[in-house]
Amino acid sequence: MAELSPNVVTQYSANVYRMAQQEVSRLRPFVTVLPLNGRKRTFERVKPTTAIKIEQRDSDTVITPTQFDRRAVLATAYGWSDRIDWQDNLDVLIDPTSEVVKAGASALGRVIDEIIVNDAFVGDAIEMGADEATTEVALPATQKVPVTWGGTSGSNEGLTVEKLLEVRSRFGKADIDLGAPENKIYMAVTQSQIDDLARGIEVRSRDYDAIQALLRGQTNEFLGIHFVNYSMLPTSDLSGGKSRMCAAWCKSGVVLAMQKEASMSIFQNHNKWDNWQVLATMKGGAVRLEDAKVIQVYCYEAA
Repeated sequence: MAELSPNVVTQYSANVYRMAQQEVSRLRPFVTVLPLNGRKRTFERVKPTTAIKIEQRDSDTVITPTQFDRRAVLATAYGWSDRIDWQDNLDVLIDPTSEVVKAGASALGRVIDEIIVNDAFVGDAIEMGADEATTEVALPATQKVPVTWGGTSGSNEGLTVEKLLEVRSRFGKADIDLGAPENKIYMAVTQSQIDDLARGIEVRSRDYDAIQALLRGQTNEFLGIHFVNYSMLPTSDLSGGKSRMCAAWCKSGVVLAMQKEASMSIFQNHNKWDNWQVLATMKGGAVRLEDAKVIQVYCYEAA
């Protein structure tokens, strides 16, 4: 059986890679993406420092040492593969509109989103001191808006205007310049949270037209927050329903580091009667650089 042209393989790989980045991964466009050489990359963080008051003329200079620490991102490898019998039409593997191509792109895109959620929004950040010792740092309680926020008598609440205002308030109180493009606020939600917002705003409210535009898909923003619809956000059980962990973040506070971007290959597997096989691999990780730039917002969803 004749081998595939290298150009065909290259084009197939480019098609799946492009789809995985632009059409499948929901979160990647809204975080900082950097290369990763080796399995680990560290990011230096400068701790706040203070200027001193000069009490007298011609006095000695007082050195105020700048303190540093580092956060690290570790890469994890992922793979996806499928196979088609040589008796079937090979176009299902190399046609960029085929379901096999779409499936491969979807698999890679979901992995990218899972890396961002698990490593940066939910998991502990790896912090390194000057002695290279590592510490796992959980997201502080001050960066979590509980499911009962804004409710009466401790009732569980879905996504409300009060919770969104609290998100903006906590970012502002952390002295984050929300006017800077790199600090734009993004928030991952499911359709249930958008529906809750729409139900909670009265027709006569000044926010009614804005939330209706969001509900109809005419805009992705409300109260200066850009919403990203992502249905795989983690949940925990509650009485009569569940608590959905939605994440709000500033782009500069979350890094996706890719040691190996998605690469594809197509070959004949001689152990499977020369059937055609497609193989995809990638390797990367994510980290939140600053805890103050990530907030977990818990929202009630009825069973």
